[in-house]
Amino acid sequence: MQRYSSSTESLDSSQLVERSRQRRASGSPHRSTDEEDSQLENDRSGSGGAGSPEYSARGHLYDLHQRVPSKSNSSGSTPLWRKVLYERQPFEDNYVDPHQFLEELSQNKDIKDYQYSNVVINTLAITQEISVVVLFCHAFMGVFTGSIGKYTLVGIDVLCLVAALICYVIYQCHQDAQGDLDERPASPSTRGPPPPPQPSRWLLHSWVFGRQVLSLVTMLSLLSPILSTLTVTYSDDTIVALSVLTMSLHVLLTDYSYLNAYTQRFDPNVSVNMAICCVTLMASRISSPLASGALICFGIVCFSLSPIVRHLIKQNSFTVHVAITFGLVGLAVGCLTPIPILATIFMVTVLMITFGIPWLFVRMHSSVKTQINGPWDEAKPTNSAAAAEWANSGFLA
Repeated sequence: MQRYSSSTESLDSSQLVERSRQRRASGSPHRSTDEEDSQLENDRSGSGGAGSPEYSARGHLYDLHQRVPSKSNSSGSTPLWRKVLYERQPFEDNYVDPHQFLEELSQNKDIKDYQYSNVVINTLAITQEISVVVLFCHAFMGVFTGSIGKYTLVGIDVLCLVAALICYVIYQCHQDAQGDLDERPASPSTRGPPPPPQPSRWLLHSWVFGRQVLSLVTMLSLLSPILSTLTVTYSDDTIVALSVLTMSLHVLLTDYSYLNAYTQRFDPNVSVNMAICCVTLMASRISSPLASGALICFGIVCFSLSPIVRHLIKQNSFTVHVAITFGLVGLAVGCLTPIPILATIFMVTVLMITFGIPWLFVRMHSSVKTQINGPWDEAKPTNSAAAAEWANSGFLA
């Protein structure tokens, strides 16, 4: 009985659809919606009730007539649905054209494509930082075991400070020359290379840097004698654990955007504080006040002054930046050569950070990550005052 009802319903539905097509093809006047509704009601009442197959078929067509808008109007043309609110259309408010819905589908529209070479270049700053940490730890172990004399470490500090002084003076004089060039009128007669720096500027910048170094040396001279008693109640295991923890946080929290010259402001609050804390803990285990002060000075040069120099080098010369990276890695490997297992671990870590992880990142970013955008997304105004307001508020980021 159920099979008979379903077959009858399908037959009546197909007959009604075919009859409607024939009427439209023959040019017979199309009845209004009210007349069709009344005819459907009469058919319902005269067809034996809601359980008859004819009533079910006509009711199904009636529901389709209510849900699906008509594609023809009085003039015979087919209206197209438009995604506008200022125009009255013969469609429901929640109507969506199935043909136009997926036309605006876009995949990975706002995803940035990364080049493997660029990612490798950006990881050089991480390699430099790890190499600097290895050099400082080697200096500490050398002073602690006596393989590096305290006067040798003082000489290294002096050479580093002199190199920092030269870089600082050259950079400041170059900035002053660029400022003087920008202030001059832009005429053909005045255009040319920036003027050479005046001797007074060299002396001024040297005095500024020397004054800061003098204050640093004075502070270390006063604090070095009490460093040996600062952590006297701590065990060696505690000092080692705290040193590893603080130095790891320093490497993780270093401002690598600044080292890669993407930003101009150096924000060393957390990373440098972690490094100085580690330097202080290590220096407290050295009995000689001079060696302790020299180690702290070397740590300040490595973790506080060297990022500024490396930033300026990356900003002005990519070749020198790469050369410094290879130089630091070579020095670190040379320092770890007496312990082959540490040298091997360091080389594997550097190779993974510089080449392995960037390759994995680029591969996963291009093949795994998928972002789909379409008409269901939140509307973002463009080329208008509203777009500028949204951009200022951060919604378009």
